[in-house]
Order: sequence, then structure tokens, then C-alpha cells
Amino acid sequence: MTRPRKLPSQQRSRFTYEVVLQAAARVFDAEGMAATTNRIAERAGVSVGSLYQYFPNKQALLHELTSRHLDHAEKAFAVPLARIRTTPPELEAVVAELVSLAVEENTPLATAHRAMREHTPRSREIERRFRRLADLVVDGLVAYLDPPDRRHDESRLRARLVVAGLDNQIHQVVLDGGSPEERAARTRLVIEHTVPVLRSGSFPR
Repeated sequence: MTRPRKLPSQQRSRFTYEVVLQAAARVFDAEGMAATTNRIAERAGVSVGSLYQYFPNKQALLHELTSRHLDHAEKAFAVPLARIRTTPPELEAVVAELVSLAVEENTPLATAHRAMREHTPRSREIERRFRRLADLVVDGLVAYLDPPDRRHDESRLRARLVVAGLDNQIHQVVLDGGSPEERAARTRLVIEHTVPVLRSGSFPR
């Protein structure tokens, strides 16, 4: 089983569930996939039996952490994507905001995010959620790049390729470590390389 066994219904159970998840994020961040359910239960201050009431193994913990991460990211990206539809800024500003937001979403607990990205069981639900987040960003970029009366096929392909490439680059930027200044410099390079790709073939702004 790679998902939580059940969702808690009582207040005390919900509290335990949340404490275990918070502890899991911290332990995965400290230890990566060397993390164990015993260590997570110890960090949470609960018995491993209490942990197993909700999570049969660490893959189930990763599944729930990834689901929540995608929830948060989707809500975070929806805000600027809605704004650029109504008040379009320069392309450089659009790319800078979206890339910086992605870095911000993944920088805290970066090692835990690596574990989620590389080891979360790819259930249909998780695959669907990843596609939905990518589609949200792609649709927003296409709406920004093209006027309503233009065929979107080329821009959609370009945006999809850019989003897929950015996903890998941003995770590399975040997970390479280094100082905040080094991370900021790498983020600027990602932005500088992305703008010309999106601009080619789009209507000028």
C-alpha cells in the first residue's frame, strides 16, 4: 500500500496525523530516503503503531506529502497566472515571477522535496495532479503569448516544452545547495535562458 490507510475524523486523530506528516517532512529533509518510520514516529513523539494507523510505510507518507505540496503549488501559481491574463506585464517579468515562485515553493525542505520528486509512488492520482499543475502553467502562458484569434498549437507546444524544461532546471537550482546568493544567481540564469525561447514566435508586448 502506497497511500494513507485512512483519513482521521476526530480532532485528536487529526492532530496526530498532522504531527506525523510534519515530522516526516523534517526527517526526510535531514536523512533523505534513509529515513525510517521509526525515526519519523520518534520525531513526532508518537508510537510507531500510531503512525501505522494512518501510514503503512514511508512511501505512503511521501504520497501524502507530495499531494499536499501539489495542492499548495497549484493555489500559489493560480494567483499570478490569473493576474497576467488581465494585466499583462513584460515577458521578462512574467518569467521571473513564475520561476521565482517555483524556486520559493521548493526551497524549504529541499532534500525532502527531492525524495518526494524521485521516490513518491506515481499513482494515477499523483500523475493527474502533476499534469494538472503543468497544464495550469501552460494554459496561462499560452493565454499570455497569443491573442484570442490566433491558433495556439505552436505556442502551446513551446510553452509545454519550456515548462517541462523549467521543472528540471528549477529543481536543479534548488537542490544544488550553496548560499542564497548562489541560488539567486542560478535562478537569474534560468530566467535569462527561458525568455528568448518563449518570445520566439509570440506576438510582441
